[in-house]
Amino acid sequence: MSRRAKERFEFEAIFVEKSADVSQYQQLEDQIREGISSGLLTPGSRVPSSRTLSQMLGISRNTVLAAYEQLISEGYLESETGSGTRVAQFPPEAFEFGNANRTQTSETNFKASLSASGKLLDEYASWMPEFASQAEPFRPHLPAVKEFPRATWNRLANEQARWSMRHLEQCDAQGYEPLRAAVAEYMGVSRGVSCSKEQVVITSGAQQGLNLVTQVLLEPRDEIWVEEPGNAPANQLLELLGFKIVPVPVDREGIDLTRVPARKKSPKLMYVTPGGQWPMAMTMSLNRRLELLAEAERQQSWIIEDDYNGEFRYMGRPHPALSSLDQRGRTIYMGSFSKLLFPAIRLGFLIVPEQIAGAFAYARWLNDRFSPPLMQMVLHRFIESGQFLKHIRQMRSLYHTRQTCLYETLKSELGDQLDLELPESGMHLVVQGKTAKQDRALMDAAKSAGVEFHPVHIYAREPKQARGLILGFAAFDEKSIRKAVCAWAAAMR
Repeated sequence: MSRRAKERFEFEAIFVEKSADVSQYQQLEDQIREGISSGLLTPGSRVPSSRTLSQMLGISRNTVLAAYEQLISEGYLESETGSGTRVAQFPPEAFEFGNANRTQTSETNFKASLSASGKLLDEYASWMPEFASQAEPFRPHLPAVKEFPRATWNRLANEQARWSMRHLEQCDAQGYEPLRAAVAEYMGVSRGVSCSKEQVVITSGAQQGLNLVTQVLLEPRDEIWVEEPGNAPANQLLELLGFKIVPVPVDREGIDLTRVPARKKSPKLMYVTPGGQWPMAMTMSLNRRLELLAEAERQQSWIIEDDYNGEFRYMGRPHPALSSLDQRGRTIYMGSFSKLLFPAIRLGFLIVPEQIAGAFAYARWLNDRFSPPLMQMVLHRFIESGQFLKHIRQMRSLYHTRQTCLYETLKSELGDQLDLELPESGMHLVVQGKTAKQDRALMDAAKSAGVEFHPVHIYAREPKQARGLILGFAAFDEKSIRKAVCAWAAAMR
């Protein structure tokens, strides 16, 4: 076989699709690169000239030249004046993999080399939310982002950006001081928590706040009591950090300390959501709050009060926070603006004893220095101007209307097939079938009708004992709510 015939034979398998989404030169690059990597194109062998290959493939010569130049720059091809273009004597794979088979590399079980933490992360990876798809009723966790006063926020952001030059270099690790002062003042008025700006630590959301608490207050293998069912991502984080998780069942009044498993070891931390339990939505009773504080004092334990939606109470005024009842200062209050305003804000806060606020601030500095100053400044102006309180009041009214709409439509369309209660607060309802079998029927019909939900059991340490469907309503208008429930009911028939 002549040299030219051999060149043509080696390149006959290349095919460039002119109508493909991938550009022609990229297709050509990929196929030549694969030919070299697989050994089909041997080191030192000539490749057709750009003119010859363009004629063979029916494409522009400039396209071939662009592909050749890229492959030369990557070391797959070599070009010398008078000698034409050849496959490199030592292409990149020769140094990276030797004679290893690329298919064999792709089949290597890398999961076997994961650390214990890595294996947990791999196991929990399915929890990662998908942000590409549009939310449909009744996806939980979402506030009414469409109702957020974007024009006001944008105006405040533009104002702050014009004079924030001194904050481009640095910011207090504990948080922007005027924002901490505004948060302290608001907490006193709205949640009954008496605190100073020195006690407020700004975080990048609740998960970071939880991480900081464990770094500052806990030792490896300490025990943590959590609600069952409860906040699974928070529990996963605690487990990942090496702590012993002890699930404590909840009932209609909240966490039930009479059902704590027999333990030899005292808990170092108790993690609760008293303002609106996740996922079961009940509000912790006053008696349970006092019992919890007494138990924390007896055990010398800390309490994390995750008050992620305590502002949204629809029967009377919002309950004072658990922290406001704590005379011993053993409760760490944890708040987040992601549910109150919009998820992408990624700002939250802790309220901690002033004596140890410096330790929290330094832990924050070691983790990631501080939250973006401009976002903190805009939020401060949003609170200071009264827009934050106005927005919360409007959302409380709107969410109450949407909660009532969902409750009444469920009762009307599916009332004979499920049990549900109207919670005092929160951004979701929990419904249950009359039996476990009917739970499954409700889930199957919801999927068939395109209705989104979260099953309660994914938030439980003992999934078989947890029943029900979690329905978020805050982000969906009344028309969407009624339409989704009617489609669901039709799928149940």
